[in-house]
Amino acid sequence: MSKKPTNISNENQNYDESNLDTVRKYGFSDKVCTSSNSDSFLIKQKEHKWFEMLKNWDSFMTSNFSKVRVCCSRGIPHSVRAAAWQALSGSANLQKKNPGMFKDLLQKESECMVCIDKDLARAYRISDLFAEKNGLGQTELRNVLKAYSIYNPKVGYFNFGMTCIAGILLMLMPAEQAFWSLVSIINKYLPGYFSPGMPAVQLDCRVIDSLVCNIDPKIGEFLKRNDMEATYYTIGWLQCAYTLTLPRKTVLRIWDMFLCEGVKVLIKAGVTLILLAFSDKKVRETCDSLEKALEYLKYKLPQHLLEEEIFVNKLISLNISEEQFKVAHFAQLARLER
Repeated sequence: MSKKPTNISNENQNYDESNLDTVRKYGFSDKVCTSSNSDSFLIKQKEHKWFEMLKNWDSFMTSNFSKVRVCCSRGIPHSVRAAAWQALSGSANLQKKNPGMFKDLLQKESECMVCIDKDLARAYRISDLFAEKNGLGQTELRNVLKAYSIYNPKVGYFNFGMTCIAGILLMLMPAEQAFWSLVSIINKYLPGYFSPGMPAVQLDCRVIDSLVCNIDPKIGEFLKRNDMEATYYTIGWLQCAYTLTLPRKTVLRIWDMFLCEGVKVLIKAGVTLILLAFSDKKVRETCDSLEKALEYLKYKLPQHLLEEEIFVNKLISLNISEEQFKVAHFAQLARLER
């Protein structure tokens, strides 16, 4: 399990409140970006709070990180989410230190283009923005993935999970910003997730399983009785960072916390999903085989349980200490190394 990311400085970034209306519309439907009049005042307050933090980012990160963490857990206003994600991940500073590199990378040849183009055909699963063959969405997605494959040839292009992560980023920001954000996420937050054998993601799947068993022994026993090893169903959750598993609003809230606190948030989301799915005794009795349990988890889980308010509140309420994470991590690591 990766540690909380070390956030790179984003000093002197220019965050202009006059661009709020433009940012609100970029990449998302009105259902994601707008709110009722009753809470518009609260949103404006949160927007201004975030602009103040972004303008004084180094100070907040060094002396008041707890406030940043709380603000992320409460949800970043969509109008400032792109800027906040870049500040949290350090990608804005990477872009500043490497002017012109993205364009230079696109001028080179990549050995991964056959695999990238093959997965672009499935990109409609992320959003309609990527549904049109050779449309603007697919073109930008292709460019981001191509540039990354050349920038980090050891990883290159590994699988569709990278497409999903890049896709969500492109729904909030232009291609060059999305590229540097992808660099930060894969290299810093998810090392080992996209490499042969997937050692890091395999380990984090087992950590999810261990934490579920500790938090709710009845669900843990149910999983063992049906031979439901976490690697059967959680690898896709983690590698795609829930982009294909949860509703868009829920995904954005998870990413707000993930980019602040690190991969443990993705682990907690997996624990949350399993607890919500199998907390009902009747469900556990009905799902009396591996096949039925997996079918329920994938196709029959009540969708209201995955909506932002229920899911995120459940995730935040999970009282998993750093020590519990460490114990589960090293116990599962030892099992894998046997």
